[in-house]
Amino acid sequence: MTTRTQSWTVSLQDSVYALGAAARECQAAHRAAAIAHRHVDLDRIRLLDGKVLCRHVSYTGEQEPHLTSLSRIGDVQMKAEQRLNRLYEEAARAYAHGANWAVRQVLSGQQPAHVELKVDADGLFVLGETMPVLQLDRCASASALEAARRTYERCIVAGFEAEGIASQDEIADYEAGEMHAALDVAAGLPDAAYAYGELAEGAVHWAISNRARASRE
Repeated sequence: MTTRTQSWTVSLQDSVYALGAAARECQAAHRAAAIAHRHVDLDRIRLLDGKVLCRHVSYTGEQEPHLTSLSRIGDVQMKAEQRLNRLYEEAARAYAHGANWAVRQVLSGQQPAHVELKVDADGLFVLGETMPVLQLDRCASASALEAARRTYERCIVAGFEAEGIASQDEIADYEAGEMHAALDVAAGLPDAAYAYGELAEGAVHWAISNRARASRE
């Protein structure tokens, strides 16, 4: 039986789509963790007043079991939410950079079968802090893609600004305000990366179609 070889255009698009699917899984997991964490928000729950005495050979302590359990649950869920947010950020950035790479490869006349991304010794993606500008003449989404790229890079820069202020030995009141404002912007990085990735994935399809159309002319 003859085995059909998959076209590079199909496998490349599958590669970009898989990066997007990975980002969506991490996005959904992070959002679920955030919702679960909010369910144990102590400001929203009516705590019971009951207490117990906890005896040990060297001491006897008083404990509020309802508050204690909710605090422990909240701590576990907060750590899970933070870890999943980091996973979402990595997956979304890989999606954005991978799709950008694929577009540039197609535009330059290359025929890669899969997206290629660098990783470190632990298998984590090594991604640039800037996103190359895509030259997409006549592409309907070109302006939206460029706007998304600028939003993505603004989140990156805001993160560096916040880190720079936080590393100072002394922080003035106005600097603290600037730091918190920068952190608010930086927090949008995963969503900004994912939004760029979606648009860039569309640009991959456009670049492949445009190249095929040009070859027929």
